[in-house]
Amino acid sequence: MRAATAIQLRHSGARGASLTLADQVLSSASNFVLGVLIARAGGAEALGTFGIAFLVWLAVMGANRALVAEPMTVAGSTEDSDAQLGEGLSATLVLGVVVAAALALVAGTLLLLGVSAAWALLALAPWLPSLLAQEYFRLMAFRLQRPLQALISDLVFAATQAAAIVTLYVLDELSVTAFLAAWGMGATLGAVAGFAMCGMRTSACRGGMAHLRGLWTRARWFLADFGMSFVAGQGYLLLLPILLSTAEFGLYRAGQSLIGPIVVLFLAGGSVGLPECVRQLRHDGIRGLTAYAPRLTAVVVALAVAYCSTVTLLAVPLLRFIYGASFTDAAVITLLVATAYVIAAIHFGFHQALKAADQLRRLLFVRIATVSISIIAMVVLVSAFGLVGAGWASIVTASTYTAGVVIIYRWTCRHWALEAPVSRGRHRQPARAGGPR
Repeated sequence: MRAATAIQLRHSGARGASLTLADQVLSSASNFVLGVLIARAGGAEALGTFGIAFLVWLAVMGANRALVAEPMTVAGSTEDSDAQLGEGLSATLVLGVVVAAALALVAGTLLLLGVSAAWALLALAPWLPSLLAQEYFRLMAFRLQRPLQALISDLVFAATQAAAIVTLYVLDELSVTAFLAAWGMGATLGAVAGFAMCGMRTSACRGGMAHLRGLWTRARWFLADFGMSFVAGQGYLLLLPILLSTAEFGLYRAGQSLIGPIVVLFLAGGSVGLPECVRQLRHDGIRGLTAYAPRLTAVVVALAVAYCSTVTLLAVPLLRFIYGASFTDAAVITLLVATAYVIAAIHFGFHQALKAADQLRRLLFVRIATVSISIIAMVVLVSAFGLVGAGWASIVTASTYTAGVVIIYRWTCRHWALEAPVSRGRHRQPARAGGPR
């Protein structure tokens, strides 16, 4: 009976992983196509402006994951009856409205100061609640092992966005602001689809602030980890329009975008890997978690190497075909960013394991060191080597953080082995489930 159950679970897991990967491919592809269309319509300057808005969206999305979705996944139930979906949605919408208002205020101030690129931030602001709600339903679908719902939500998102973009071309309205509106419309209907499939009632969507307060004890570490990782991995790129120009930032975005779809792998790995790490920890304790983490890492590294090496070899013809001949100089950026992503993949499973075991606080000093080094590397290398220096800065950043995570993970494993030995078994748990604090 147990063998049959194990086989059934493996088949279910494989199907879930396939649906998750398909969903992440669709999600990333819709964003990638949006960037390509903007570049074709407005050139490097427009792509750079969109790139700034997209980085802001990544920051907001990551903060919402850290404050709401990931703490709910790590500490909450995986059963519908106790999933607190309504409270989580309310918390997400509260964050979306607050951040949208703050972003609109900042964008308005920048426009008064003559920063024209701030129009993209102002255009993004009203769509943030919809974008966050749609992302929330996707993550909750993964949490509850219902990846088909996430895929359907993203299909609705993509179809709506495509219809809106076709309308823009018919009306000959091809500004960055208009494209962002098409993106937001897709998110709105995708969120509505997610809400409908969850079977929630609007009356259940309350208590957002109370839910945020309840999650805060754990969420603060997730937020600190994300905040510093974002600055080190993405946020420091906002220095590029200052050190160089918006147009050169657009070139960087073009070269980076060819490797960008690898983020699909990382997002899919996180969507599947974090819940699975939690299940391994609850089912087999620390021993199960430490056995799973290296396997997850090996898969992610192998896929990252295969994709990055292929795209790097084809960078010049791909840039010419996708963005146009004026973007082919970005091929060297593709090579450098590809190298950085492969290095980053080396720590993937170990980071998910530390997150599942509620050990992110151990990475605090690694994050601080990585942020400091990334900013220094960006300023120094860009000043010395221009646009190529930005690519080298990404390698320095990825190498620093990967080394730190691996060292902390190995050190933590030694403490787990000494302080929380666990025998395999469904009903055995370590004395302190999260490992030593």
